Amino acid sequence: MRKKKFDLYTFVAGKALKSGKAFPLKCNCGGVVTILPPFEDEFVTCHKCESTIKILVIDGDPGYIYGEDSTGTILIPVQGSSAKPLSKDEQKKIIEDFEKNQKAI
Repeated sequence: MRKKKFDLYTFVAGKALKSGKAFPLKCNCGGVVTILPPFEDEFVTCHKCESTIKILVIDGDPGYIYGEDSTGTILIPVQGSSAKPLSKDEQKKIIEDFEKNQKAI
């Protein structure tokens, strides 16, 4: 059996899927897919660019998770989260604290 290949990956708050309320899932192209709970699929397709987006469910409602790109540590927003958006300065402070704590380990 061939493995399904996905164009994109996104993190979704598990709490949003359990809430019973619809929420928008944003694609990198600017397209929006409305997620209607109960959502039990492993991916969605963006209607604007036709990318397949793998959904990775994160327990609870974390707001952001740590990730890394070519510039270093980043904060990746969790879609469907009720957490308030962080300013660039707030994100920078959180990342600085995280990296300082990682050096202490």
